[in-house]
Amino acid sequence: MRASDVLQSYSIMMMLGLSIGLVIGGFPAMTREISMGALALLMTISLTNVRLGETKAKGLSRDAALMLLLNYGFLTVIILLMGSLFSEELWWGWVLMAAAPSAISIVPFTSILGGSTAKALISTSVNYLAALILMPLITLALIGSSVSVSNLVISLLLLIVLPMALSRVLMLKDIERRTKTIVTNLSFFVLIFAVAGSNRGAFLDDPSMVIAVSAACLVRTFGTGYLMEFFLRRRAMPKEDRIHIVLFSGYKNLGLTATLAIALFEPIVAVPATICIAFEILWVISLLRYYPNAAR
Repeated sequence: MRASDVLQSYSIMMMLGLSIGLVIGGFPAMTREISMGALALLMTISLTNVRLGETKAKGLSRDAALMLLLNYGFLTVIILLMGSLFSEELWWGWVLMAAAPSAISIVPFTSILGGSTAKALISTSVNYLAALILMPLITLALIGSSVSVSNLVISLLLLIVLPMALSRVLMLKDIERRTKTIVTNLSFFVLIFAVAGSNRGAFLDDPSMVIAVSAACLVRTFGTGYLMEFFLRRRAMPKEDRIHIVLFSGYKNLGLTATLAIALFEPIVAVPATICIAFEILWVISLLRYYPNAAR
């Protein structure tokens, strides 16, 4: 496999970031700043695929509302139930995950799997606009005084609002899809490397905790995703219409979750998101095999 192929592979780059981070131990300093910078770049490039002006598109507003309810209702409740089983520091990590919007990569993955890209695109736009209100509300309601309101607001401005604004400028440029993919994957590699490395001790010293969190992540990804797939399939919903629904039922922005965990708390709070990233990668790979005619 050529180096360019590795750089363009989402799953390989994520797994490399996770494994190398655990072996080396991440960056020796400035983990918070590096993580925020990597995520800001990642969000900026990724959001160029999201057209906020289409959130009122005819015939798609009802679907967008349902996806918002699914991601911030069904999936958020499942995550909070899983998180309630853990210690306070890990609970905070689950709360941040529950409060996060859907992953931006739902849009390209919907296209790859043969689903309705238009529905995924508009639903993602609505999720991110709603997240500006829902994320601080959920976080403050469930964590309370343990989180700094000013730091939370500043982080959301830097990691969602600023990338949204910069992505509008980048949309005017003719950037190749290959270039976007490589920059996105490299940014995610740096982010995962930093977050996983900063939690190297927790991973190696407490295997029982890792196993417990992994079990919860398995339910949170494979469990919710395939439960929704089987439910919709029994209702005879066409594959094209159900793919984005399945993705919204199991996919959160874990890069944002992990970065906020480090920015607002201690690296240990990012452990649930870090482990869940690996399970989301495996889940998407399984969907590529599960759905017929999906792009490989």
